[in-house]
Amino acid sequence: MKTYNNLPTLVTAKILAFAFSGADGDIAIWKQALSLLSVCHGWRVQGVNTLYRYAIVKVVDPNLIMDDSEEESDYSDEEAVTDSGGSDWESVSSSINCISDAFALDGGDPIRVYTNIKLIEKLGLESMVKQLLFSEKQPQVLTINEFDSMGAFISILEALFQDLLGNDKLTEPFNEWFDLEYMDAVSDNQAEGECYAVIKAATDAFINKYPNISSINAVMINPHEFMQKMIVELAVGYDKQLTKFVCAMPATFSYTLLAPNLADLDLRLGCSIDDNLPTICPGSLRTIQFMLDDQPFNWDVFRVDKKSKTIAFDNLVYLSLTGTIQDSDAGNEITNNLNLSFPKLERLFLENISLTTNEALAMIGHRLKWLYCEGSIIAASQLCKQPLRDLDTLFLIWVEEEYPDEVDDFVFLANEIFNKTDDIKYVHCEIRAANFDDSMLGIYWPYLTHLSLGFTILFEDLFEIVQNVPNLLELNMVIDYHDVNVITEATEFLTNIKKHYPTPSSSKIETLRIVIECATLCSNPCCQSPFGKAVQNLRWYWPHLKNIDIQN
Repeated sequence: MKTYNNLPTLVTAKILAFAFSGADGDIAIWKQALSLLSVCHGWRVQGVNTLYRYAIVKVVDPNLIMDDSEEESDYSDEEAVTDSGGSDWESVSSSINCISDAFALDGGDPIRVYTNIKLIEKLGLESMVKQLLFSEKQPQVLTINEFDSMGAFISILEALFQDLLGNDKLTEPFNEWFDLEYMDAVSDNQAEGECYAVIKAATDAFINKYPNISSINAVMINPHEFMQKMIVELAVGYDKQLTKFVCAMPATFSYTLLAPNLADLDLRLGCSIDDNLPTICPGSLRTIQFMLDDQPFNWDVFRVDKKSKTIAFDNLVYLSLTGTIQDSDAGNEITNNLNLSFPKLERLFLENISLTTNEALAMIGHRLKWLYCEGSIIAASQLCKQPLRDLDTLFLIWVEEEYPDEVDDFVFLANEIFNKTDDIKYVHCEIRAANFDDSMLGIYWPYLTHLSLGFTILFEDLFEIVQNVPNLLELNMVIDYHDVNVITEATEFLTNIKKHYPTPSSSKIETLRIVIECATLCSNPCCQSPFGKAVQNLRWYWPHLKNIDIQN
């Protein structure tokens, strides 16, 4: 009789295919299929490539994990921690895991099973690791001291690199350097240099062992400077093959990161204005998300074609820029002598960004279909002076608290914008203000389809505003009624709405959402409260109203 190990390859493949096919969408069956890998060497060799077609190394700062219950809550029904590798593969101190995406190629949702990096090494899956993720749990107290961040770095360093270098004293330079810093002694430059040398050697060894990583994702609140250095070294080491790079942490790039094949770039950096930023090749990028915490945005992170003096984003379809509240001319000096090219840009997200005329002309092209502009109404007005006829969707969000000097100009500039949006299907304005201003009664937005009011407003004033927005389909509003008399008066007004308005409105509103901040209603479901019942009378006044959603 033939043993399992001696079955013909084709027969083994069919058995494994049958076993694995039932695992799509069922974590229990996936685990059962995983157990088949331990039948024999032959099954393991064939099954590994089927069950683990895609692997991710995930690194979590151990000092920032609050407790086991919260750790488990991160996993959905289709995600589970597995210890099927055996006791010798149990988690290391920094909780480094691989992630299986075995069935994504079959058209179904991938089943994600977290297991230890030792399983990758035991099964020889190093070449299948495509992504490298660094993350941390947000602690209850956001202040992370130097000792904690250094401890997290050392544990991750040991888990990732100690075996690769074959050196039990891997962390000794870091402990020596930290002792100097922790005792408030003068920094020992030699010790610091030895630390950087170890980081370079360790990352080189990691890159050699995991040669096919094409995505690096680092999202960390307060990593130690050595952690920052390590992640940057990895990004630079993989830059020729990187297709995705997410860096959401304080970081300084002492090297040029060209990344000629990069498609998705997300930089959210807590940099000071003197810190070095990477230099990125713009030509291959399809998506960009860029945010600097402490300095205005500028374009000098992207490589310039010296002959044409152009930064050409030839393949970019999505651009997100988040800046700081600043003077409209700040941070844009570099574009005075440069050209920008966005021939395929379809979606543009701007927050606290003031574009020059040249920048706006380059971005508002015939392919742009979706525009989100949050911050200054003056900046939005300048941007919207460009032809918007090819847009399908426009979001405009004004934040009074951040731009208090614009209160007097808001209605005039908003009227200017929303009177020329007749070719746009979805036009949404959100006003985040502390209080209603009488000047709002002077709006006329004939083509606005969605309106969100972030302040309390009397229904009499609301009706007058809605009359001046004849094509409004959805209204979102906040009612901050902590005064019982005020909510009582509002309830009475809506209850007797036919006395005040004997004729229904011609408004086209279909959906009304109300968020009520009122202690008097918290004990009752909003829809069952007297106010909630009175709001239903709006269905008569706004005859097209289909949906009413009231929330505390």
